[in-house]
Amino acid sequence: MPDDLPLRSARRLAPDLLIGATCRTRADVEAAADHGADYAGFGPLFATVSKPGLPDPFGLAALAEATGVLPLIGIGGIDADRAGDARSAGAHGVAVISGIWQSRDPVASAKELVAAVR
Repeated sequence: MPDDLPLRSARRLAPDLLIGATCRTRADVEAAADHGADYAGFGPLFATVSKPGLPDPFGLAALAEATGVLPLIGIGGIDADRAGDARSAGAHGVAVISGIWQSRDPVASAKELVAAVR
């Protein structure tokens, strides 16, 4: 994304660390792989209130279409129910904010998320 440190610069600064890229399309994932990313955060998959200014959600079909190039981490509007769906669509994992912190019981929500991605 425009505000991210360029991947090649990040790789030069941290040659031994895992480096991720923010991606919205399969073409973004392919470009990230070509520039040295180890994985990609892909989304927003669903509507989210955690980060303003994001594009409309892409959904699981876009995630499934982008798999096979880099490990993908599904992000955006993820909760326990959607985490399992994201994994089924090809995500290697998920990133979650509001699915835990906007819950009445964040600890229980976190446990549900862990169970959903196993």
